[in-house]
Amino acid sequence: MKNIILFVSLLLCAGCVISSNIKETKLKDGPVTAKEISLYQCYRIEKEPVLDGKLDDDCWQSIPEAKVFFLLGGKEFAMVKPSWFKVGWNNENLYFAFWAEEPDVQKINAKRPDGDKFLWMEDSVELFLIPPEMDCWQFVISTLGSRWNAVGIAKTVPLENWQAKSFVGKDFWSVEVKIPFKVLGKIPSDGEKWKINVGRNNLTGPVEERVSCWPKIEKSFHEIDNYGTIVFKNKVLNKKTVESVEQEINEPRYSILKGKITSLAQAYEADYKFYIEKSYSIPSLKSQGEQLANVWSSVMSYYDKMKKTPEINLKEISEILLKTRGLKEKTEELKRRVEIESLFN
Repeated sequence: MKNIILFVSLLLCAGCVISSNIKETKLKDGPVTAKEISLYQCYRIEKEPVLDGKLDDDCWQSIPEAKVFFLLGGKEFAMVKPSWFKVGWNNENLYFAFWAEEPDVQKINAKRPDGDKFLWMEDSVELFLIPPEMDCWQFVISTLGSRWNAVGIAKTVPLENWQAKSFVGKDFWSVEVKIPFKVLGKIPSDGEKWKINVGRNNLTGPVEERVSCWPKIEKSFHEIDNYGTIVFKNKVLNKKTVESVEQEINEPRYSILKGKITSLAQAYEADYKFYIEKSYSIPSLKSQGEQLANVWSSVMSYYDKMKKTPEINLKEISEILLKTRGLKEKTEELKRRVEIESLFN
């Protein structure tokens, strides 16, 4: 009987360890729900910006920046052409700033005018806002500065009294928007939570980054259950505190990015390293092994850097993860070929 009790106790302890490890793995990989990942803290804007689309007003410096957009499906990020946004408010208006990297500005072909319901078919940004117990408002702004708005699921209504200006730079485009709370039908109070989605339509390529958005969305910008949350804060940040708030907003996404590097590094150490090194001695596989080794080397280098500092270099980690798309599949193929060659030698 004592042996049975001891055996059961050991199983329970093992279960605790397993459960603990699973929980820890989830933390490493980052949060998995829209609420955990997409929570924006919206602070008051001290002085109204000049609406010209350039985002160079001092008032924007005290508003936190939300970075790293998901591709539709929520499994990968838009890293070839990243985007970010900011939202501020005062007693009368909500202010929205959007910035999009675009090295191919010459490919932008914006022609549609104000009120065109197909504005989303051009390079554009879409802002969705849902005040508590109210309908969803949708605002679309093109790189030309043309506007369209809707209520509910893309139900067109006459253009409301809101303003937007766009600016196309050398390698980016940006947008500034001013929306009176009278249009939205509600003035938020301190601590009030609304739902929010920010989506980018990218017509200049690459194809896999045609559509991206801030929350984790599966198939459509209209999945309101997957929208993020915007919390209104009734105070103005200074330039020092805005950095810590910005870090708090973006940290869940940084955790996912770091989790991807960690997962790759662990797979390399546990399995792939052996087969890549073995491929060097097989003439027909040596070149392929060396090419893959170069990519894995950049992964391991950044993984070592992560161990030394918690800070993330967003541009660097994005470039590395872009290189790793399909890396596991290519390495698995090399592994199979190495195993086959080993059978005959």
